[in-house]
Amino acid sequence: MRDENSEKGKLWAVVLAAGEGTRMNQFIRSSYGLCSPKQYIAFTGKRSMLQHTLDRVAQLIPPERTRIVVNPSHIKEIRSQLSALPEHSLVFQPYNRETAPGALLPLIYILKRDPEARIAFFPSDHFIQEEERFMRYVAAADQVVQRHPEQIALLGIRPEGPEVEYGWIAPAEPLHGPFGADVRKVGRFLEKPSREAAAQFYENGYLWNTFVSVLKASTLLDLTRKHLLDIWRRFERMLSAIGTVHELSTIEREYRTMESATLSRGIFERCSDQISVLEVKEVFWSDWGSSHRVLQTLQKIGKVPFQGTQEVGQEEASYAVAESKAV
Repeated sequence: MRDENSEKGKLWAVVLAAGEGTRMNQFIRSSYGLCSPKQYIAFTGKRSMLQHTLDRVAQLIPPERTRIVVNPSHIKEIRSQLSALPEHSLVFQPYNRETAPGALLPLIYILKRDPEARIAFFPSDHFIQEEERFMRYVAAADQVVQRHPEQIALLGIRPEGPEVEYGWIAPAEPLHGPFGADVRKVGRFLEKPSREAAAQFYENGYLWNTFVSVLKASTLLDLTRKHLLDIWRRFERMLSAIGTVHELSTIEREYRTMESATLSRGIFERCSDQISVLEVKEVFWSDWGSSHRVLQTLQKIGKVPFQGTQEVGQEEASYAVAESKAV
């Protein structure tokens, strides 16, 4: 019989994979002949972005302590790519209400199992080349949270240039403890700046915001109560319903009329004094939120797309990517 105490105070993973990725739909149809959301596309090799993310996460956190937030409308892709996962791995979100509810839904399921859980959040649409090195930084972020349980430890990437499509983080003074200058308090968050502002951020040594973060589950619930009171009340009712015959109907009812809120603006930007940033070095990272970003990354890693005949969009020329279309 499983020892229930063995699950207390563990590090869990939440992978956010419920998005529609509508900005990429035309590019995916034109270049890959598919109608799936980007997280289910194999842009490199035979594994999808989501499968790459899960394999990366498994280097640090076992699959039985990983929860994946998915969209019920993606059931074909879910059955094709995620059927071998352990039971209870998938958390179906009935409606997309942005990243705050998307993070909180798996969190309440984890809290039922492990009230002392620490959670690492991972988007499913990021490309990371030096995966093992990156996950060592996630482990370091977990060490920060273990020493400072009230803190949220966020990974920031050392920028390659004055990028206008990313969010930026202004680091402040070093966090107290044995972490050195690579772990600092967050001064402020800066979203998608102008070219002039991005150039200034780059010169000032600001960091790109990866959104990958580690925190105690109870900390996020407390911050939701403080900053997103209506959403917290809804999740409090859902938490009480988990394990009862009313579980699914309660979740559907609360989600149906729930307001949308992002984790970054709804919570993180309102409690920067509780957030630390770890500077990730010597890792090539890219947020694949646009076809332009995908093409730029593929060229950088030597997966050069060739000129095609179908229109992809206004930002770039027409391309078809010379890669496997296996999903």
